[in-house]
Amino acid sequence: MTVMPFKTILLCLVSSIGFTACSTLSSQAEQPLQQLQLVQNIDALPDTKTNAASLNKYKNHCMIQFTGYFDGGQSTESWEFKGNQLSRAFSETYQYVPNRLFNATTEKPVLDQKTRKTTVFDIQKPEVKHNFDKLKSYFNQTVLDQCG
Repeated sequence: MTVMPFKTILLCLVSSIGFTACSTLSSQAEQPLQQLQLVQNIDALPDTKTNAASLNKYKNHCMIQFTGYFDGGQSTESWEFKGNQLSRAFSETYQYVPNRLFNATTEKPVLDQKTRKTTVFDIQKPEVKHNFDKLKSYFNQTVLDQCG
């Protein structure tokens, strides 16, 4: 008789863990609620062929994503913040596939996924804070105010 309640408790426990895992996994691929502004070809170092920076609003924060396109690859910096408080920043860099294939959808060179390099920025360093402030300066202040 005690076997049945044990099975019921076990089933509830396993189901709860499964639901928690599913809800946690879906939040990791969070999509922006809206793109607030896009700026292109800003003054940046190192020099890029072209570049674009987008200011995106999420539920509880904003993110600037800056992508620079080089001869041999591309790099995207992501700057997550709320108000004037930077919470995290990192970059992902890829080289293009050597034979210069183009993606038919994006009309951009294909990225070689094996060359991915990720760098996490130390947001306490003054030069990182300076780079963030400089990047923010390319966006309209009224639009940035929506990230408060």
